[in-house]
Amino acid sequence: MVCHMIKTILFQGDSITDAGRDRDNPICLGMGYPSRVAGTLGADRPGDFTFLNRGISGNRIVDIYARIKCDFINLKPDYASIFVGVNDAWHEIDWQNGVEDEKFEKIYGMM
Repeated sequence: MVCHMIKTILFQGDSITDAGRDRDNPICLGMGYPSRVAGTLGADRPGDFTFLNRGISGNRIVDIYARIKCDFINLKPDYASIFVGVNDAWHEIDWQNGVEDEKFEKIYGMM
């Protein structure tokens, strides 16, 4: 008898990750790439993975880092996808609230 462990995949990021997910439903993946990945892996390897989406539209790397404890570490994922960066650049253009390249790289590296 082979016993296998279910692996958890966490999706973290901005609107591209959030993709309209229902934040009141912790298993909702939204309508973007996390849902597509879950569909493909779920079909290829049913029962092998649990999928969590914690992407939030408008987030920058600093926002994700600020919630790293509750939305990353506490979830104990086996794998993580972090898709972020667009807001870091365009928030600077529109609101002077972006994240400089050096800071982005440093925080991303720390995560």
